[in-house]
Amino acid sequence: MTDTIDTDSDAQTYQDAHLEAASYAAPDAFQWQYEASDATVPRNVGRRAFMAGVGAAAVASVAGTAAAQSGGGQLNFGYDLVHDPWITADVTVETHEPDFDQFNYIADDESVQSLPGATLADREDDTTPHNPVRIRGDLIDIDDYRRFPAELTTTNADGDDVDASALDSEFWTTDASGSTGSISVTEEDDALNIAATGQAAGDVVTASFTDFTIDDGEQRRVLQLVADVNTLAADAVVTVKVVDAASNTVSAVIDASADGAADSTIATTQGSGIIYQQQLGELTGGENLDTIEEVVVEVTEADADVTLHGLNLESASRWQFGQREQTNTDDELVTKTVYEQTGWFGITSLETLYDSDRMSNAVLEQVKYDAAFRVSELPSDYVEYTFEDSGRSDFDRRMRFVYNYEFPTAYALDITLNTWYDEVVFQYPGDRYMAMEIATGLDEQVTLEEARDDESTISWTSRTSTYTSASEGDEIELSGTPTSDAVLALQGDVLYRSGEENEATAVAAMGPTGRAGGGILSTLSGKIGAILSAVGLAGVANYIWGS
Repeated sequence: MTDTIDTDSDAQTYQDAHLEAASYAAPDAFQWQYEASDATVPRNVGRRAFMAGVGAAAVASVAGTAAAQSGGGQLNFGYDLVHDPWITADVTVETHEPDFDQFNYIADDESVQSLPGATLADREDDTTPHNPVRIRGDLIDIDDYRRFPAELTTTNADGDDVDASALDSEFWTTDASGSTGSISVTEEDDALNIAATGQAAGDVVTASFTDFTIDDGEQRRVLQLVADVNTLAADAVVTVKVVDAASNTVSAVIDASADGAADSTIATTQGSGIIYQQQLGELTGGENLDTIEEVVVEVTEADADVTLHGLNLESASRWQFGQREQTNTDDELVTKTVYEQTGWFGITSLETLYDSDRMSNAVLEQVKYDAAFRVSELPSDYVEYTFEDSGRSDFDRRMRFVYNYEFPTAYALDITLNTWYDEVVFQYPGDRYMAMEIATGLDEQVTLEEARDDESTISWTSRTSTYTSASEGDEIELSGTPTSDAVLALQGDVLYRSGEENEATAVAAMGPTGRAGGGILSTLSGKIGAILSAVGLAGVANYIWGS
């Protein structure tokens, strides 16, 4: 029987990139400004030719001013001492097309948009199953749900032959002669509804479909159903029968009294998105099937209402609904293909659903994500920062920054924020954090200039003591009640050393160990990058060199 479950990052570009100053090249000569560069350079420019041009520009620029870079895509968020706060969230997207990326949604102007900053939630630990994407069988629209029987056609209003399906009500016949009640077979969108009403004890009604023949490999065929059990009155039993030419029958039931673990049990209670797939030869009497000619849905004893979203008998394989992590009997974490579930269930990613040939064209009517909105994934203009002299000898540099969160609204998108977190990144927090403050309920994003303006009307709430009283690596809570209907902002005033600044602005330069930052090559690339930044070419250098 079916199981019941309760419950990219954007490619970096250098268009409109804000420039980053090489503060250590000539610290006293620099004044911080914000400018934009639209320059593009083809990747096939050689390093030697590139550096020849840059060398002259750098000499001319070092004695002048440098442009300050701003942008979530430009800070080196792979460096341990750069803050990358996140907000946990539940995101629901209506309509996910096969060619959509994760977190794509249809905006109110019908354009396809990506959700800024959204990533799948982090896993809890290495031993707990992590299935952050949730789907439901009845909210999946695929041709394969309606493909049985493959050769069935009907005539449309123009008199043309068109493909038909067992989910078309015109092909079903009903019999209520054994009941004081009645039975109806109707179409609901692309689904088939079968409803028995007015029944009493001992009553029997049936709906039958006979427009097909399966005369080979009968035992290998799979009874595939995706159903909603809308009503199941006390004592009601719904039986789905597969009948051959000699009246041999196999059955699967919806019955509150049935054994929920039995192969022949579809469901024992009302529910939506019930996925049932069972090989006919494994059901009682299946070995006797020879030339299958009929499907019968029988309702006995009381009222029941069932909607079929998918029905297939011709396939010898099962629908695959993605990959799901779970623990085995040894409490080991394993990943398995989903074949049967009830209601909403989690999978590791949508890619694992679309990897199946029979699901490759699936349109999902609704997808739920366990999400996190991270600053490192935000568009560049949501973030501004600057480094300046601190006037101190121990920590000679001072980083001022503001991070903004702004969430889109659309009919096809629902965002529920849960908790806003950050991580303490310094070994001795009390020596580093001058100020850390949050603002909520804002109408628009906050610029760095506004954040530093003592006369600003923005209401900031201090979280400095939350940082300074914690330890390195601690996750701290900035807000337990953030909402997506307004802009949120975090501003910081944090002390750094010059070398740390170089790492923080190295645009994720990779050292010999493969980690972000570290090693002599990282230090060298940071210095070169800073000079390039001073002339507005840091992004271009990274593009050419593949950083």
